[in-house]
Amino acid sequence: MYEWHSFLIAADEWFITYSLPPILINVKFFAIGHTVELYLKAANTKITGDIDRAIRFGHQVKAIWDDCKAKDSAFMPRYEIRDDIYNRDLLPRSVEGLNEEDRIHLANNYELYIIAKFLPDLKYLGAPLKTMKGEAGLHLIYPNTYWIDFLKDMRRYLGHPDKSRRDTISFHIDRSTMPPETVWFLKKLYT
Repeated sequence: MYEWHSFLIAADEWFITYSLPPILINVKFFAIGHTVELYLKAANTKITGDIDRAIRFGHQVKAIWDDCKAKDSAFMPRYEIRDDIYNRDLLPRSVEGLNEEDRIHLANNYELYIIAKFLPDLKYLGAPLKTMKGEAGLHLIYPNTYWIDFLKDMRRYLGHPDKSRRDTISFHIDRSTMPPETVWFLKKLYT
């Protein structure tokens, strides 16, 4: 029977993919986007007890994020996706009209906003996009320790890993089959 934790092996494998060289911007955004999406689906399933409901969100990261926040005030309290920022044209990164607090917030959470808004398009970067007309360019900090902190909080919220299930990331760290820089980055999840 599928439960909330059913999403976590794939989510962790996407995060490992994100952490591996080389720096391929399209692939990295796609990988971290799916990491976030699957962790959110796990959280939503844990909150609501309805895995089918979580799946129906598809790639709509903002919708599932908002649903988790609405249903549990303890969900990811250090993070938010602000509607005023989300509803802007984020490509190019437009800060015109934002107050200083929102500018700082966007700068600190830029990749989360890109994922929340454009996940269905991320595999098409460099080609015509589904949700945008014209050319678009993104910048990526790789590997971004923002995602370490984000996933630490998400994993803590979910109680993942626990002793009854394999932790995919630590399993692969322990097998020493990844490049040293990847192992160094992934070990930050546990410090």
